[in-house]
Amino acid sequence: MEAPSRLAQARSWYLQAVDAIPPDGWTKGTLCEGWTASNVVAHVTTGDQLFRALIFDATGRDRAGEDLPVDFADRQRRFQALSNWEPAKLKEAAHAESKQTVAAIAEAAEKAPQTIVSVPFGRVPMPVVQSLRLNEYVIHGHDLMPSIGLSIPIPDWFIDRGLGDSITLMSRLHQRSPHKGESASFHIHRTDGEGEWILRAQEGQAASESGHGKADIALRGPGEGLYWVLMGRGRPEDYGVEVHGDPALAAAFKEWFPGP
Repeated sequence: MEAPSRLAQARSWYLQAVDAIPPDGWTKGTLCEGWTASNVVAHVTTGDQLFRALIFDATGRDRAGEDLPVDFADRQRRFQALSNWEPAKLKEAAHAESKQTVAAIAEAAEKAPQTIVSVPFGRVPMPVVQSLRLNEYVIHGHDLMPSIGLSIPIPDWFIDRGLGDSITLMSRLHQRSPHKGESASFHIHRTDGEGEWILRAQEGQAASESGHGKADIALRGPGEGLYWVLMGRGRPEDYGVEVHGDPALAAAFKEWFPGP
C-alpha cells in the first residue's frame, strides 16, 4: 500500500486537531489573534474550497456543479457564514473539503504538473500550491491548541521541510507589506539542525539566500521555535529564540512579511 503523501499526512494531523476541539472550545481563542476555533476552521475550509476552484480553473476542469467560491470576495463571505455554523456541521465540512482538495492537488500534480495557478498573491506552479495547503494545515492546526486545551505535536518531518520552505515563500509575502520599498535584512540561524538563511527586503522586493552573512537582526534558535516566530505565533522568548540586533525590527518581522 502506498504511503500517504506529506500533504495528506498534514491534512490528517490538522483534522486530528479539529476533532480534538471540545464542545466548549469552538468559541475559545486561538494563536491566530482575534479568531476563535470556529474562525480558524472556517478559514481553512473555505481556503480548501477556493484552492480547489483555482486549480479547476487553471486546468480547465469543469466545476461539475460543485458549490465553490467565484472569487476571493466570495470566499470571505463564505468564511463569515461558516464561522457561525454549528460545530458538528463545520467539522464535517472541514473533513469533506480538505479531502476533495488534497485529491484535486494530487490529480493536477500527476496529470498537469506544469499548471500555473493564480493564488491570492500571484501565479505559482503546482509544487507551491501543494506547499501552501500543507503549511496551512499545520499552521492552523497548531493555532487550535489553546481552544483544545492541550498540545498535539506537529508531524516530526515538518520543520526540516517547512522552515526553509517558508523562508523561500517570504519573498511573496513581502508584496503585501506596509514596508514595501524600504530596506531591511534578517539572518535566521537554526541551532538544532542544518539551516542558515538571509532574508533581504529592498526596493519593493524580497529574496532569501542560504548561508551565513551580516544582517540588521539575527534570529537564532531551534527549528520549530524559529518557525512559529516567523509565522507570528509567539514572541522569540516564548520559543527559546535569541534576538541579536534591533529588537524593534525583530518585533516587526510580520509587518515585513504578512501572513499566513
